[in-house]
Amino acid sequence: MSILQKSLDAVWLRQRVISNNIANIDTPGYKSGSVRFEDILSKRINGNYKNMQSLKKALDKTKPRVVVNEDTFVREDGNNVVIDKEQIELARAQLQYDYLISSLVSQLDRLKYAINGGR
Repeated sequence: MSILQKSLDAVWLRQRVISNNIANIDTPGYKSGSVRFEDILSKRINGNYKNMQSLKKALDKTKPRVVVNEDTFVREDGNNVVIDKEQIELARAQLQYDYLISSLVSQLDRLKYAINGGR
C-alpha cells in the first residue's frame, strides 16, 4: 500500500505540474516542468537490500521530483510548452490516477475481507 500511496502522490503532483504548464503557455520565457518518479522508484526497488526493513526505509525516502525542461525551445519567446503534449500527458495522468485509486480500493477490500474472517 505504501507504493500505491507514493504513486498517487506522484500522479497528483504530475497533474499539478502539467496544469501549471498549460496555464503558462503564453508566458514568455516559461520552461515547462515534468515529474520524475517511476524511474526513481524502479531503482529503489531493484537495489540490493539486506532485508525487508532496509527496503522499506529506502521506499520511505522515495519522492517524486519536479524537473524543469531547460534544453528545449519551441518558440522564439523562449517558451517551450507544447499544448498537445501537455493535454496527452494530462489525460494519461488521469487514467493512471484512476487505475491507482481502483488498485487501492481493491487492496482495502481484500484487507477488510481478511479482517472479517472471509465474510
